[in-house]
Amino acid sequence: MKKMKKCLMLFVLFLILTPSTQADQTEIKFLFPLKNGIWVGKKQIKINVTGIDLASVRSLQLFLDGKLLREFKDPPYTLLYDFGPRPRFRKLKAVLRDVHQNIISKEIRSEFFDDTQEVNIVQIVVPVAVIDQKGNYVTGLKKNDFILLEDGIPQDIDYFTKSSRTKFNLALLIDISSSMKNKIGKVKEAARLFLEELLTKDDRAIIVFFNHDVFEDTDFTNDIDELFNSLSVAFPFGATALYDAVAYCIKLLKSITGRNIIILFSDGEDNSSYIDPYTLIKNAEKSNSVIYSIGKKLDTYEDSRYQDLLNKISTSSGGMTFFFEKVEDIEYVYRKIRQDIRAKYIIQFSPKDDKVRKRFRKISIKLKNRRKYKIRTIKGYYY
Repeated sequence: MKKMKKCLMLFVLFLILTPSTQADQTEIKFLFPLKNGIWVGKKQIKINVTGIDLASVRSLQLFLDGKLLREFKDPPYTLLYDFGPRPRFRKLKAVLRDVHQNIISKEIRSEFFDDTQEVNIVQIVVPVAVIDQKGNYVTGLKKNDFILLEDGIPQDIDYFTKSSRTKFNLALLIDISSSMKNKIGKVKEAARLFLEELLTKDDRAIIVFFNHDVFEDTDFTNDIDELFNSLSVAFPFGATALYDAVAYCIKLLKSITGRNIIILFSDGEDNSSYIDPYTLIKNAEKSNSVIYSIGKKLDTYEDSRYQDLLNKISTSSGGMTFFFEKVEDIEYVYRKIRQDIRAKYIIQFSPKDDKVRKRFRKISIKLKNRRKYKIRTIKGYYY
């Protein structure tokens, strides 16, 4: 009899402890957006729950800044939400309730970034391409071969390496306006191959689409499958807000330190942006990103203005511009961009603080005793 009572007590104790033990093992993780990131525009909110039988989950509530955004009864816990055009401090909180009345929560916050202020730059990253008279990239150069000047004054080089050893953040910007209907399949395939061959486990990328609007399906990630899934959902329609799209990516990368790259693909002139070309070029000069532009080769006067704009935003950032005649050329263009990204040298230096703030500082690179080489780098930076 005593043995039966003891077994019964142990069983009751097991029932009491089981829910809390299960709750202790439950983990809520925000896959997107990234915590301490800048949340602007349309972003996918994606939550993963582990350590619990999902059949025992009663509900998962998602709160934004204290207000209920969505209540999920069943997975997947995903939602596409527009955070607006301007970055500001936000809080996301997920609250899970199970059938045992346990409550588990997880909160993440965005990074506060005032777009009216300049980013506090600690290290300036200067990507440098060196090309010989035959158009070949020059390899094997050392730190002592370079002279870096800011406003004509030599600066100490704090860090030097070959770019293939340097991780980067990449924004792949793809036009999905109505004019892309007959091209989008080959463009997606070329982009997929490009990412597959370029990215390493240390690099991060995001795919941004634009027509008359600008949006992305994921946040920055090194998950190649996530990026491929993002590519697969693009469907061409609408007008072309090319200027707004480039400005959006510049803003997206503005607060991210390190080596940043934007690759723009568009098959035609802008016809629906709010930002004007002059402001866009100035934003490109201020940006901390190298911009590569891919556009369609066109012949009219209006088209030459579009081509000139692509050239200006790319050259001002140390990037390159390519024009294709047929969509089959895009894969070759991506190979050339990949080669340029990997062939560059990376120089970093600390800017000298002075009393004059928010001014443009001109950057120039020279080589000791090698005057016949062509050097391509950023024009300067704002600090």
